[in-house]
Amino acid sequence: MTRFSRLAPVAIGLSICLTVHRVMAATLEDLYNSQTIVNGKYEKNRQSGFKRCLDAVLVRVSGDQRLPAKPEMTALRDKAGSFVAGFRYRDRMEGIPNHDDQGTYDRPHNLSCQYKPAEIDPVLASLGSRPWLAERPRLAVFLTTERGTMH
Repeated sequence: MTRFSRLAPVAIGLSICLTVHRVMAATLEDLYNSQTIVNGKYEKNRQSGFKRCLDAVLVRVSGDQRLPAKPEMTALRDKAGSFVAGFRYRDRMEGIPNHDDQGTYDRPHNLSCQYKPAEIDPVLASLGSRPWLAERPRLAVFLTTERGTMH
């Protein structure tokens, strides 16, 4: 079977999916949300999660990936929890029963943080950046895989 005949159905299917399914643009509310994985619901783990979420939301809102490397971010990360408007946990092992008490307090959770534009926009301004609220470019991903040859 030639390479073209193997890839043709995939290419046709992908083009149909792309034309039929409209990509929904992220809402303003989505831009000001962030999520990370933490172990357990302890305050120590929550604070480290808040720091990672702050980095992620600043990059997402501004589009500037250089922000987390700025020296000013050290002081901002120390008070990352003060910028969070709300947060919630979701147990990543939901539905899997605990077999014993060992490790039950360190189950992995998704920590979702919500931020308000009124809190994050001044932080961006202090870093010399601003929110990127204009329409963002669409991204297309083209993926090819190749199976190993059989000997």
